[in-house]
Amino acid sequence: MTLDLASQTLSPLPEVLSHGLVAVSTFGLLSFFCSASLFFFLTWRLITWRLKSGPNNPPNQFLLLIYNLLLADIQQALAFLLNLSALRNNGIFVGTPTCFAQGWFVSTGDLASGVFICAIACHTWMGVVKEYRLPTPAFYCCIGTLWFFVYIMAAVGPIIHGRDFYVRASAWCWINDAFQIERLWLHYFWIFCSMFSTILIYLYIFAFLRKKAVSSNDRSTSPHHYGATPLMVLYPLIYTVCTAPLAAGRIYALAGHDVSLGYFCAAGTMIACNGWLDVILYASTRADIVFSEHPPGDDTGLETFAFMGKGHRLGTTTTIVAAGSSSRNHSVSRAASRSASRAAPRGASRLGRRSGRGSNNGESAENLYGLGEIAIKNKVTVSVDAQEHNLARHDRISMDESANRSRTFDERSHKSRGSRSSRSGKSFDDTEIP
Repeated sequence: MTLDLASQTLSPLPEVLSHGLVAVSTFGLLSFFCSASLFFFLTWRLITWRLKSGPNNPPNQFLLLIYNLLLADIQQALAFLLNLSALRNNGIFVGTPTCFAQGWFVSTGDLASGVFICAIACHTWMGVVKEYRLPTPAFYCCIGTLWFFVYIMAAVGPIIHGRDFYVRASAWCWINDAFQIERLWLHYFWIFCSMFSTILIYLYIFAFLRKKAVSSNDRSTSPHHYGATPLMVLYPLIYTVCTAPLAAGRIYALAGHDVSLGYFCAAGTMIACNGWLDVILYASTRADIVFSEHPPGDDTGLETFAFMGKGHRLGTTTTIVAAGSSSRNHSVSRAASRSASRAAPRGASRLGRRSGRGSNNGESAENLYGLGEIAIKNKVTVSVDAQEHNLARHDRISMDESANRSRTFDERSHKSRGSRSSRSGKSFDDTEIP
């Protein structure tokens, strides 16, 4: 197949690429280093947790989704890191293993990153809105299916068109310009589907949590107590900002317009930042499971909406309510909180506490957030039996009355002895001595 001018070897590099690919390669290297570091750290954690807990305790599903996202980010960063070869050789050489590898990793990395970010959004939606978690075998099948889909989409082109499929595409190697239909249906159609699906899912989760906070019985509860903060938009925003410029440029070129090499360098720099931004985002907002010393529980991923220390965790809320005096119940609630804190392992989720409003019956409540391995579904109410409370109060009153009667009797006895003593002294004084 005869390649057109835009797909042939380019040497030497024009000045715009000589400078622009430096930024693309630099941020690609940064993303590769950050993603690979966290990936190997989690690999070590998963192995040690497996040895400690045994094969019967599967790892946290959300953690595995982050693990696979990091693997996708590594491939994406490696694709743009290979631009160092073009800078070193002062040219983009078509037909070399480096050019084919770069085109392959661009296809697999971009698509896998979008697919697993969308999978994380779907997993969060199922856990938060539907309160459902996939069985472990079904979850593993879903992950395997996603990777199979990604590699099939990347392999269909080379299988059909051979080595002419991955050639120079403007600023680096990717799908041949002659195969615009394959570019659309094997790559960008699914990229845009993942992008818009992720945005819609997180918007729905935010609206659901905000509605839940407003309709809660405790009107003092704000959306932040359910993890519904505006910072939740960081998840789809980072992926969209990094990916959309390059995708839009390719679609614009697909429509028959010319896109400058400078634009591709700027858009490539942004998408090369995807890896290290994902590491910062998930390592900060999901620190309780990413850096946990102990194997995180099955539901821990739903409780860790911690946006750089702002807001509360999202998860099951346990309310302990005791009827009676407010001060007495408040101390009972604090005792329960201290007991739960001692029971949680060192690496478990941190304990947050919030005092509820008192009701007409003098009730008090405390919400315990993120109890780690103490998995409590639904609402637990602890109450004091009114009859026992009245009996205890009756016994206390009876004891008080007995003490009062005893004190009154002692006072009367004392006065009676004093009166007899005074009368005896007076009689003795009135007696005359002959």
